[in-house]
Amino acid sequence: MENKDYSVKVEHLTKIYKKYKHPWYRVLNAFSSKVPYKEFYAMKDLSVTIPKGEAVGIIGKNGNGKSTLLKMITGVTKMTSGTIETNGRIVAMLELTSGFDKELTGRENAYIKGRTIGLTKEEINSRMDAILQFADIGDFIDQPVRTYSSGMKSRLGFAVSVNLDPDILIVDEVLAVGDVSFKLKCLAKMEEFRKQGKTILFVSHDLSTIKAFCSSCMWIKHGELMYYGQTGTAVQMYQDYLKAERRAENERRRKENADLLLTKDDMLHPNKARLVNSLGEEQKVFSAGEDIEISANYEVNVSADNLNCAITVYDSEQKEIFSSDRQGKQFVLKNSVGKHKLHIVLHQPQLLAGHYFITCEIWNPQSGFVRGVMNKKPFEIKSDTFMGTGIMHIDCTCTSA
Repeated sequence: MENKDYSVKVEHLTKIYKKYKHPWYRVLNAFSSKVPYKEFYAMKDLSVTIPKGEAVGIIGKNGNGKSTLLKMITGVTKMTSGTIETNGRIVAMLELTSGFDKELTGRENAYIKGRTIGLTKEEINSRMDAILQFADIGDFIDQPVRTYSSGMKSRLGFAVSVNLDPDILIVDEVLAVGDVSFKLKCLAKMEEFRKQGKTILFVSHDLSTIKAFCSSCMWIKHGELMYYGQTGTAVQMYQDYLKAERRAENERRRKENADLLLTKDDMLHPNKARLVNSLGEEQKVFSAGEDIEISANYEVNVSADNLNCAITVYDSEQKEIFSSDRQGKQFVLKNSVGKHKLHIVLHQPQLLAGHYFITCEIWNPQSGFVRGVMNKKPFEIKSDTFMGTGIMHIDCTCTSA
């Protein structure tokens, strides 16, 4: 018996769509082969072998073939040519709520989805408690799905999919919906899958999540595989491509209308942004109650009516704990054309020991123009004295009589 050490093997995969000048030409094509059309290659001669146990990120711009690839792997879309081999049970989350019957209850829909991938009623019964616990929608599990909110549908869709014990889990942008806690819960479950040696194909535009979660990554552009290998390399190549594309687009627009279209760098350019102490020395670790200062240079290339600066401080989970008054007169900056210095002082911030982030921006209130100076730069507060728990220190006294 052949030993298949791969989960998915794709060879010379091609998908061609026919593009008709008029929608009704598509109907005519069923009766005549002479109806004119243009060919669009959604996938072009793609070959890739995905080993078992890999968490593979799939990145690329919209309309470049990512979802088409997944749909052909799952059999939802028929390929034009090539071969696809899969080894194991596939559960796909192309849309979390796809396949749900709105008139049936959540529990009934869970049974239907399980049966469609070949599970017996007994096998679904054995997984039902786990589905209910993960979905966390309470008594709504026995109510019609049409009564659910979008968040409840998403929870149920993910809970059903991940608890059907797939060998290959396909996830297409489903984490773009739902709240942060739901996203973290989903990622934790997928991490559990990965440790069990299951294979995950994960499409997302969130490159930070791709880098943190995926053991390898493929970049698809215009239906062609540009790279498959280390996640960091794939993401860097893709980001470089996006930057080059944006530069080319900005250049094209400038040539078309040089007077009206300006990039942020054309208008204002910040540099040498640092966190420093009162001596002007760059510093990342501050003592509790010590001044924290931001030092930066900025160059105004196009005079603006008004320039303000704003800072935001976040806790270790990147939740906002302070944001400066964007209308405050003390935050108005020099706006004349030329080079200027920016200096901000956080006077004796009463932050408790821990890890924090800080963002600094320059913006124009009239146009809404915003230019980042410092984006969630990490810093740390240390203290030799225990001052309580939480984020901020509040000076308090206690007396009794």
